[in-house]
Amino acid sequence: MTGRNIASLCWEDHLVFGEGDGRLATADALSRRLEKWRDDLDAGIVHWRCREIGVPVHFMTADGYESRVLSRRLDAEMAEFEVMPRLVRDAGLEAYLYLSLFDEGWPLPPADVRAVSYHNAQHWRHVSAQTAFCRDHPDYSMADRDGETRQWGVLCLAYEEARLHFMERFCGLLAGGPFDGLFLCLRSQSRPADFADQFGFNEPVRRDYEAKCGRSIDEGAFDVQAWRDLGGGYLTVFIAELSARLAGMGKKLAVGAARGDVLGPPLGNATLQWRDWVEGGLIDHLVIDQNSSRCPSTWLDLWPMHRGDGYLQNYLDGTGLPDLIEHIDRVYGPVLKDRQTALYVARQWAPRDPEMEASLLDRPAVGGLVFSTFRHDNPGPVARGDWRA
Repeated sequence: MTGRNIASLCWEDHLVFGEGDGRLATADALSRRLEKWRDDLDAGIVHWRCREIGVPVHFMTADGYESRVLSRRLDAEMAEFEVMPRLVRDAGLEAYLYLSLFDEGWPLPPADVRAVSYHNAQHWRHVSAQTAFCRDHPDYSMADRDGETRQWGVLCLAYEEARLHFMERFCGLLAGGPFDGLFLCLRSQSRPADFADQFGFNEPVRRDYEAKCGRSIDEGAFDVQAWRDLGGGYLTVFIAELSARLAGMGKKLAVGAARGDVLGPPLGNATLQWRDWVEGGLIDHLVIDQNSSRCPSTWLDLWPMHRGDGYLQNYLDGTGLPDLIEHIDRVYGPVLKDRQTALYVARQWAPRDPEMEASLLDRPAVGGLVFSTFRHDNPGPVARGDWRA
């Protein structure tokens, strides 16, 4: 019988910052760690955040800076798409390919900007990466109301071309190995919006808003909630399209999101239509309580000087959100009851707490918890806290 929890990992974090078997650089090391995840974490599923082989990415480094990321990430001996899912399945667990939707990267900022505004003092301050698709289609990045400022790395799903690109990329990667499903993560490492309703005014959104509301979004005050719902609707369209495509491949779909009814920091107040995903049978499991503001492996605060405000619900300060247990019992439980979608609660950003974990697992609505493999496998690096990229 497989375990009820999920082991979540970013292979690049293991390769760059891990040590010994905790680097997961060989098939033998992965086999040994899988036994530990199964036994120590009661894991029945692995979410594997891969290096997206074949996806063109532009890496940029500041002059004279030697990147540890670029050197250590390339020396693994394991062909992950061939080896990883097979070993996971051999260990009796399900293998999900972990891919991000809102994390396409950004250009390297100039030195004067990096001096006062950077991703983190240790993490990607002098290094950046951006997918070729994002760089080649700057108009697809989320735009502010004036159309002058973009949120790099976050593409607007109102563009059919953007949705098609992600569909083809994700399904192509998933076909590269014997995976059981796809885990679509809605976290983003992009610079947070200065205020929650800053971005999401791209041309197709303007067109659709005018068709729906009968007026231009530029005509003074506008129906903000209708615009937020429109933004969330594009995500639901993509999830429905992806779910159908994966079903045809015999693959499952899982989604990870912030807790609540909006996308939340750093993205905005676009409506998170998770009820529609559950009620429509679009997803096999839903992971809640995801956190974009902190790395789940290193616990570095990302963009510590940029938080943004104006969120209807904000997991960083608790705005608009009930207690986690209350939220599960009062909101998630009734929606998920008798549905095919299983609910998991992310615990990668919290210290291990047996009492809290037992309380969560005791909720009828909760299928299991999600734990960080990096923090479980690498106590030495975690204690030293040296995350220089």
